[in-house]
Amino acid sequence: MARRIIIVGAGQAGRRCAEALRELDAAAEIMIFGAEAHLPYDRPPLSKSVLLGRDPGPALFVRRAEYYAEQHITLHLGEVVTRLHTQNKRIETAQGRSFAYDVLVLATGAKARGLAVTGADDARVMTLRSLDDARALQAQLAEKPKLAVIGGGLIGLEVAASARLLGCAVDVLEAGERLMARGVPASISRRMAALHQEHGVALHFNAGLERIEGADREVILHLKNGRRLAVDLVLVGIGATPETSLAAEAGLAVADGILTDHAGRTSLPDIYAAGEVARFPNPLRPEASMRQETWQVAQQQPVAVAHAIMGQEKPYEEIPWHWTDQFDCNLQVLGEPNEQPHQIERAEGERLTLLACDSDGRLRGAILINNGREATLCRRLIASGKGLDRAALSDIAQPLRGFL
Repeated sequence: MARRIIIVGAGQAGRRCAEALRELDAAAEIMIFGAEAHLPYDRPPLSKSVLLGRDPGPALFVRRAEYYAEQHITLHLGEVVTRLHTQNKRIETAQGRSFAYDVLVLATGAKARGLAVTGADDARVMTLRSLDDARALQAQLAEKPKLAVIGGGLIGLEVAASARLLGCAVDVLEAGERLMARGVPASISRRMAALHQEHGVALHFNAGLERIEGADREVILHLKNGRRLAVDLVLVGIGATPETSLAAEAGLAVADGILTDHAGRTSLPDIYAAGEVARFPNPLRPEASMRQETWQVAQQQPVAVAHAIMGQEKPYEEIPWHWTDQFDCNLQVLGEPNEQPHQIERAEGERLTLLACDSDGRLRGAILINNGREATLCRRLIASGKGLDRAALSDIAQPLRGFL
């Protein structure tokens, strides 16, 4: 009898896991449960083309409804899974229905982190995590409000860039001393700050928020430094928290994500975790674990899960990678560039490659600005683990491929 595989979560990771499972097993019964009514979609277009009112094309809905029907993948959209019964291998949904499984995949993703300040429940304080969020925000931005973005990380800056392109006045409030501090070194933070300022974004650093006051026609932000800022709309972009409640209530091991091995296996048999909810061994530092909210993890780690389910081991050990598009700048981050003692910049016009080496000369991370053509080379150099001549690396006349 064919096994029934239930995937909880109808986002990119859930969709990708189902695709890989069907490629490996033509007979398995595959069911996807998703809280949203939409078909599975990818999130990168939300802060860019969707906010700008442009057609994202297949970058958003990678598969049409016909695909799932043709592949015999059953979608239960708008049906929230409320409980897992791991001993008798069943799930319960908010509709009061119960479904048995042979294998369970948790691809529950993450939710936007909210503000823990007074006034954060004002309707003019928004977050961006789902397609419905993006469409609601786009409708507001079309009115060209004065926008405050809370958080100078990736999502906040992408929204700031899109809002400026729509003609909105934008203030970015960052509680720390620089932009994107968790992911890039200070030199790149300065470049990104200059980029946004050139496009008219007002940046405020060390701007912790104390409370929000909702007035009739505006929202007043009270900062910890005593300053006040009056705006029409607020977008909170301070990160996300993994959706682990189902897993925790069922007794799975969780710690800022569902703990898994290289193939997505959790602490309980026949239960796997896929995508950004999974916390797995760091390929660069096997003694540590990592959880990433990136397109790469949602696209590739579920493939390792599918192979493990089918008894075909294919561990997920890819070099971490993510990207962001802001105005005319494409920035890609590979590995762990922010944690290395030696940083070498190779600039060529508007293109930049920053190479981050450890004390032994091994490349451990890289940042590419408008220079994606070098991503594969950097990935290979990081994976090689070989010591490199830092002085030679700084010579732009020596191509990177010569160091392989």
